[in-house]
Amino acid sequence: MRPEPDWLVDEPYTDVDLGVLKSGKEAQINIIERTGHDGRTALVARKRYLPRQVTAKGALEAMGVQQASSFRNDVEYREGRQFRKSRDRRAVERMSAYGKRLLQDRWTGHEHQVMARLWAAGLAVPYPIAYAEDVFDLEYVGDHDGAAPQLHGARLDGPGLANAFDQVVDGLRIVVGEGLAHGDLSAYNLLWWDDRVWFIDFPQAVDLAANPQGLNYLHADVTNVCRWFRRRGLDVDPEEVFADLLVHL
Repeated sequence: MRPEPDWLVDEPYTDVDLGVLKSGKEAQINIIERTGHDGRTALVARKRYLPRQVTAKGALEAMGVQQASSFRNDVEYREGRQFRKSRDRRAVERMSAYGKRLLQDRWTGHEHQVMARLWAAGLAVPYPIAYAEDVFDLEYVGDHDGAAPQLHGARLDGPGLANAFDQVVDGLRIVVGEGLAHGDLSAYNLLWWDDRVWFIDFPQAVDLAANPQGLNYLHADVTNVCRWFRRRGLDVDPEEVFADLLVHL
């Protein structure tokens, strides 16, 4: 297991918000400069899951986000993740305000848990620092000049493309070895930094054993990434990769 950067977690530390890095449909990411009690500094990516139903004027600005999110239909992703209390289950089924709050919290905690598990297993994922309510702090991949590019935007030649593909497959073996599927994998949630592929965005990750659709999500992940590499001239077979991954279950 890799040593954890405890100083990023242990208080006291000072955070300075450097501004918005990215704002998508489900979350906004801000860059935070964290200074530890011993003077060490590092950049942190603060992922704030967007509020679901905000109607009051100025409410978004007060929360520090730029847009709201419509609540996604995530029933299939949530199969295998059960709420113990019957009141909670009913609230989620009815999609009441309380039920939506439960789902928001569940997705945040789920992503942190999955990334911590995969980081410990050796996958190249940003270190998951901490989460609370709708905020998730994780390691920033990049430097002060800019964030790591998505694989989609990375400029890779033939050998570099083949190297990236091999890293993606190796990474998927780790994910599957942990009994998981990413659930939404593409060249847009893979990063390329220091000749290394980084896996990001795991709120929708599914348990391959508990979720009846788990293998379908895994197959879709493989098909998506292989399609991207094939479009760039790399001869890869998604069915061959999928069969190889099943061996690692």
